Amino acid sequence: MGKRRSKSGSAITEAGPAMYLLVMIFFFPALDLIGLACEYGDCLYLSNLVTRQATLEPILTPNPSPPPAFTINYTQANTDVAYTIGQWQAGGLGQFASSGTTPTAVLNVNLAEGTVSGTAPNAVFCEYVHVTLDVPCKPFLPVPFFMSVPGLNAPITFEFHGRGVIEYVPS
Repeated sequence: MGKRRSKSGSAITEAGPAMYLLVMIFFFPALDLIGLACEYGDCLYLSNLVTRQATLEPILTPNPSPPPAFTINYTQANTDVAYTIGQWQAGGLGQFASSGTTPTAVLNVNLAEGTVSGTAPNAVFCEYVHVTLDVPCKPFLPVPFFMSVPGLNAPITFEFHGRGVIEYVPS
């Protein structure tokens, strides 16, 4: 009988494929999920900024018909919201989370939703502005999978809905 082989070095040959699987299947996707959570937080911050900006804008103008009657004008609000989004995109948070596509914000005021307390001319109006924000984001590290997974190797779009009390309601 010949000399038997030693089994002491056999585990080292399995380390290369095991490390590849560990890194490609677990480590990079875990980094992507952490980055995805950070991107979501950045986009949530933008949603709060846009909702706050929309509540500060003079969206409503009084209508001469019997109170409470208002005319809705989104022109200035859309301009200021677009400026806020542009500033966010140019800053560090937007550079990290943005896919290069500008987020879109849609403002809506439902005059039937508001409340009136008191009587004219001392009535206090409480109206709400609704903001829908769509933010497309790119993956932190694109992981090569055989199929497209949003957030890991394909862009993902976060959609936020916010509502705030309009701060400037003319009487």
